[in-house]
Amino acid sequence: MKTEDLKALGLTDEQVQRVFAMNGEELNSLKASAETLKAERDAARNQLTTANKKLEGYDPDWKTKAEQAQQQAQQQVSALKAQYAASNAVAGLKFSSASARKAFLADLNAKKLPLQDDGTLLGFDDFVKSYKQTDPDAFAPEAGYPAVKDGGDPAHAASGSAREQFTAWFNEQFK
Repeated sequence: MKTEDLKALGLTDEQVQRVFAMNGEELNSLKASAETLKAERDAARNQLTTANKKLEGYDPDWKTKAEQAQQQAQQQVSALKAQYAASNAVAGLKFSSASARKAFLADLNAKKLPLQDDGTLLGFDDFVKSYKQTDPDAFAPEAGYPAVKDGGDPAHAASGSAREQFTAWFNEQFK
């Protein structure tokens, strides 16, 4: 699927971007499932191989080591699920640059938010809200009305007429 193909169908740029966003979310979900299944399969194979070797030698510690391998495999699967949940959650946010997106993901992964049963991160919205307060330049400006340049302070004269302020805002939004 290409942008030109969708535009040929009569979709606007915004609709094309939304189609790609929805497609990306679906693909990320399928990739996450595939990676999770591969990790579980590999962990099971490693566990079986290790258990068989230990049983052949009648190692008395084979149960302990098998349980440790099971725990490590479960941790890897949980980490993969959390990583894909973070990627899916971040897909809906607009960043000012690719490096801002990477920094946000790194901070999000360092926070280690708990993963819910439905595949979402608990506390993600609060994290985004606090991140927007601490680093507002990381996010792309949201479309809306222009900010009042005088701050509403009656003692401060507005810089330029309302028309000039609107023109500056309009030019900033539609560069």
